[in-house]
Amino acid sequence: MQFGMYLVDNGLLSTQAFYKALKLQMRSRPQLGTMAIQTRRLTVKQMFIILQEQCDTPQQMFGEIAIRLGYLTNEDLNQLLDEQSRHMASLRDVLVEHGFLSADVIDQQYAAYRQSTRQAEPELELANA
Repeated sequence: MQFGMYLVDNGLLSTQAFYKALKLQMRSRPQLGTMAIQTRRLTVKQMFIILQEQCDTPQQMFGEIAIRLGYLTNEDLNQLLDEQSRHMASLRDVLVEHGFLSADVIDQQYAAYRQSTRQAEPELELANA
């Protein structure tokens, strides 16, 4: 997220393009219910019960409903969420795949971003001393 803001701040990506890229990145995540079935934490029937419940209470998240119904534990949900985030496309991949920026530009800018964050760390330490 911070690297994306760096790209916006440096004029390489518009705010709208960054927002669109984040939405595309979020869509690349596997669905929690599908992952729970694949890892045998839920049955298909349980998943459909949760989805039906979610239609009745759309403000509740899938995982919250699964825990409330006793189908998943907090630990199960945390493991699934960790796994889900690991399978999400990186911002770099989304930006390149959808033509926002070239891989070379992103790699150059990422190196500059890392350099700028390393230089900012000693300044923060001095400010906090």
